[in-house]
Amino acid sequence: MTTKFLVIPLITISLALVSCGGNSESEINNEGPSGSDSVLVADTASLSTDDNEVSYNLPSALQIAYVFKKSGAAFVPSLLNDKASTNKYNTSNYKRAVNFGIYSADLAYCLFNKKYQESKEYLKACKDMGASLGLNSAFESDNMAQRFDKNIANEDSVIKIVSSVQLKTDVMFEQNKQKHVTVIAFTGAWTESMYIALEVYAKDKNKKVLGSLLEQLLLSETVVKALKSHQASEPEMPTLISAVENINAQFNAITAVKAAIEKDEEMDFNAMSISDSELKTISDSVKSLRTSMIN
Repeated sequence: MTTKFLVIPLITISLALVSCGGNSESEINNEGPSGSDSVLVADTASLSTDDNEVSYNLPSALQIAYVFKKSGAAFVPSLLNDKASTNKYNTSNYKRAVNFGIYSADLAYCLFNKKYQESKEYLKACKDMGASLGLNSAFESDNMAQRFDKNIANEDSVIKIVSSVQLKTDVMFEQNKQKHVTVIAFTGAWTESMYIALEVYAKDKNKKVLGSLLEQLLLSETVVKALKSHQASEPEMPTLISAVENINAQFNAITAVKAAIEKDEEMDFNAMSISDSELKTISDSVKSLRTSMIN
């Protein structure tokens, strides 16, 4: 079965920049107009596991936010996780990692909606969560905070700065043998992005947003595989895997998706229909997972 994607690629930006001969870190740090697309588009890259080197293509929080912004998703600030809640997540490594991902998604959502003061506040939330994960140097190097303030009204520049931070955090996780933290953080970012998109679609019924939402829900199978590669890393992993498996099963049970799978047909998510009850089932599951992450 092949799938018609709305935006290519589905990668981790930082890994693409490191592994695929794209922009170097020094190029990213050189702020200036280049267009958001040039920051986000790179060759495909992969996240491999320690055990069997199986590779999984995963997007970054920035890329998912970009997909939804291009589809016309509105900005609803009440959907963001409370930026003042960082301290309450210092209860376990899992909580720190998953909420690092959630705040990364919120930051990206603010950035692409040109909410720069909010972006600054959510960057600080990411920095606070990152500090508890040993990422201080990623956020403190190259005068990141000062450069962000200086360029706060320049979308291209601040996206480059955030991309640079993501590069550093991914490299640090790799060096510290913490690939599982990257996977958990991505799952948090993906869940937050799905939650926001589902709530936004419920308000305005924008068909383009629905198409992008279905496209990103397709990632649930890959997320499950990536999580299972690290299922022994944290005590909360079995529960997290089960929750994402449930969302994946509900996605595959959508009548139009199931028919395409059975016929091995290409999925065109922009033209695909989904009943209110099918969408509500998925929405309830995503909301439940997100609630478990932030509480």
